[in-house]
Amino acid sequence: MKNKTEELLHWADEKEVISSNKPLLLVFSLMRKLPDYIIFVLIYPIAFFFYIFSRRGRIESKNYQKQMKKFTGGKIPLKISPFRQILSFSLCVMEKMEGWLGNYHYDELVTHDDDLKPLQLQLEKGKGALFIGSHLGNIELLRSLSSFGENGVNKKISVTTIMELGATEQFNRTLKEVNPNVDFQVIDPAKIGVNTIVELQEQIEHGGLVVVTGDRTSARARSRVIREKFLGKDADFPYGVFILALLLKAPTYYVFGLRTKTASLRPKYHVFVEKSKINFESSHSKRDEKIRALCREFVDKLEKYCVQFPYQWYNFYNFWKLEDAAN
Repeated sequence: MKNKTEELLHWADEKEVISSNKPLLLVFSLMRKLPDYIIFVLIYPIAFFFYIFSRRGRIESKNYQKQMKKFTGGKIPLKISPFRQILSFSLCVMEKMEGWLGNYHYDELVTHDDDLKPLQLQLEKGKGALFIGSHLGNIELLRSLSSFGENGVNKKISVTTIMELGATEQFNRTLKEVNPNVDFQVIDPAKIGVNTIVELQEQIEHGGLVVVTGDRTSARARSRVIREKFLGKDADFPYGVFILALLLKAPTYYVFGLRTKTASLRPKYHVFVEKSKINFESSHSKRDEKIRALCREFVDKLEKYCVQFPYQWYNFYNFWKLEDAAN
């Protein structure tokens, strides 16, 4: 029977798996010294270990896949397989590290006839944007590519990421130790105020990118949510992410980086870029209406790519747990 305490646990209450960055430093060291195929082989026992000992990861990936199957009328995924999802996540972590070591390149991306080209032209002209990503796939890899100037644009683009620092403290610290020159600008959402908004607006005006994820509710304002149907079932999304887009009034894009194959060595990544169609210019009385429309637009995109890449969802917690006080 499912552990109810674990089921109701907010994602931000889970501690990082490791309390020291020494294991991560060891992994980075091995990745620099060992051939890719050996690292790839080692990922399988690591994923199996996680599968066996992470009861929550096992259960929640299964629940997500069951909800997906219900949403698609039994079509997707073809097989309920928590291990495939956990293996995909393990490979994703390895590829994040490869990205920050500078081992991935722009020509390893598969682009599409979407809004990527218009975005690149916009960046060439010195006009930035807001990216709304998710924990579907590997947006971190795209961010690391940009830090090395691998973005399909003939100039380096400044990138600022808004993320809960407590959840990634060890990983971020390790990145700085491994590559002190890496362009890694991060803002904790708890520190965002009026001055921060102005600074972010200026960064975008000068051609920079601001990146945020829209599929995890805030660690501090947990009841400040927007409730939308996701894969056919009510779920909570972070109000702060979508009001930020409205405050910045910047061109807003939904961005996804997804492996071409769930389990393979050195796969190419699909990059999908779709621009928001919401007009942010409106009266204050319609602000909430615009925020909710933006959230619904994001959820539609998220569902679309979840269906196409069902094993690349890396939110290993009860996503459909509803807060007591929805906005």
